[in-house]
Amino acid sequence: MLDVRDLSISYGAVQALRGVSLQVNEREIVALLGANGAGKSSLLRGITGLTAATGGVAFLGRDLQGQGAPSRVTAGIAMAPEGRQVFADQTVYENLLLGGHLIRRDRALLAQRIEAMFELFPRLRERREQLSGTLSGGEQQMLAIARALMSGPRLLILDEPSLGLAPIVTAAIFRSLLRLRREGMAILLVEQMANQALAIADRAYVLEGGSVVLQGTAAELKRDPRIHAAYLGGAAAEAA
Repeated sequence: MLDVRDLSISYGAVQALRGVSLQVNEREIVALLGANGAGKSSLLRGITGLTAATGGVAFLGRDLQGQGAPSRVTAGIAMAPEGRQVFADQTVYENLLLGGHLIRRDRALLAQRIEAMFELFPRLRERREQLSGTLSGGEQQMLAIARALMSGPRLLILDEPSLGLAPIVTAAIFRSLLRLRREGMAILLVEQMANQALAIADRAYVLEGGSVVLQGTAAELKRDPRIHAAYLGGAAAEAA
């Protein structure tokens, strides 16, 4: 579904991404792991067209390189950004309307998708008329995901969805991601909590210094001593 080939990004003299290649298949959750500064967010911005990059990005066989973010949303890619970035002075319902900009003229479809978001995240239905800036962190994350889904994407990209959230809230959001995969969604997931990401992912890539240093199935990476020492062992120690 998504085919990224030799993607590189530089910010002035600083090269943030160095020839990264990865693939995401249909109905697959792919985790992207790495420490802060490894290049994960830059990769997502390159895929979504938010940052200029060299290399190739193809989606469903269509070459997207050189096209901006609006064209990539139209092609079927949507992202829930790090930090959620909801429109704080707009209600939950209004945030969803903004997410459905592409279908704004089809009122029936717009209403259908909003109802689907309320069914996926019942808490949002309860907060429908509440200003998004007054929501809890978990509720804002649900809204950020729902807003991204309003465009009807085939690929959902998530940047650190568990950031700052309680474990019970993170678990609920990850269950929603599994449900989306069962319903046919492909997901590219950037997540610091490697143990949780690998628990739901099919495959994973590890970035270091802007390059892919490891890749494989989630099961393979969970068994890899380098991953266990760098991520899973640390997570286990923190939990203990």
